[in-house]
Parts: sequence; structure tokens; C-alpha cells
Amino acid sequence: MIKNLIVLITISISNAFTPKLYLNSSIELSRGSIKKGQRIFSRHIQFKCNISYTKFAILHTQQEWEEIAQAGKFKEEIFRICPKVKKNYLNSWTPHLYQFAYEYAIDSGNIPYY
Repeated sequence: MIKNLIVLITISISNAFTPKLYLNSSIELSRGSIKKGQRIFSRHIQFKCNISYTKFAILHTQQEWEEIAQAGKFKEEIFRICPKVKKNYLNSWTPHLYQFAYEYAIDSGNIPYY
């Protein structure tokens, strides 16, 4: 019984310190998928705006992407980069595109594969 309580307390404490980014009250950015973001990018942004994975992600550092997201301006930044996507953009894409951009930001050392 005590062992289960210790495990429960440990799990609760570790979850309490997990940073979470929210675009607004309904979209939690940390729940996005890098692979899904890459797929969304390739299907809806890459060819419409003639921009590669690499050129898109390295437009900002990880901290800059995070600051843009925390300010609630991520979607607007996507529209700035690719105005043609504005008409068909789905809010559900935001957490995935954010994770993709953050993972492959200029200072991450990661390179997106095709």
C-alpha cells in the first residue's frame, strides 16, 4: 500500500512539472506530433508556397518558435510565411505544425527527412 502511494506521488509530482504550451484554452501545443506536422506541411503548405521543410523550420530558433506560440501568434506566422494556406487552414493543424517547426528549428541540429 505504501509502495503504491509513493509511486502515485512520484507520478503526480513529475506530471506537475511538465511544461505545457497552450495556444488558447482549447489547443495544447505539447500534444502535437512531429510526423503529423511534417505530413500536414507536405500536403498543405510545401507546394502551395514553394517552401521546403528545411527552409520553413529554420526561419526561427526553438526559442523564437516557442515565443511565437506562447504569444498566440503561431497561426499568424504560418499565414505570413504562406498566405495561400490561410483559406484552408484548420486549427487542429497548429499543435502538429508547432512541434514540427520546433523540432527542426535552426538551432536544433535536426534535419527533416523527406
